[in-house]
Amino acid sequence: MPPFKKKYSKGFVRLPHNLIESDAYKQLSPIATRAFTYFRRDLKNDHQTKVILSFGQAKKYGVCDSSTTFSKVKKELVKHGLLDHVDGGGLNAPAVFELSERWRWFNTDQFDEVPYKLCVGSKYFRTAMKDETKRKRLLDARHPSHEQSSPSSYP
Repeated sequence: MPPFKKKYSKGFVRLPHNLIESDAYKQLSPIATRAFTYFRRDLKNDHQTKVILSFGQAKKYGVCDSSTTFSKVKKELVKHGLLDHVDGGGLNAPAVFELSERWRWFNTDQFDEVPYKLCVGSKYFRTAMKDETKRKRLLDARHPSHEQSSPSSYP
């Protein structure tokens, strides 16, 4: 096998030319550009549109070291129309995004701005379980037919 094939034999990430030449992509921060590449790396075939990049993966790949920065990056990618938020994730579950084509209309009148939905992370989950009202709202949303359990059983 030629040496250049060995170097690239582990795969690559497709970034179409019209995407990397778009205003939406050019105006991304360097961290968001790197994160988007890893989101696209999650694609296994041409039919898949849903992608995941967990904070643990982002740290491992050197995208960012802070969960706050990672949250800002995801918001930026949604704001620029590169990703659409599908599932918020939460406690031990990564957020799920879908690749979007909205970036094509970024900075035009036709651009449809989609709000970023916050997920319920472990930090919020712990504080919500201590507050009776928040705990009830959270459990009702996740498990509509749950039985009330005592607040002392939650951390």
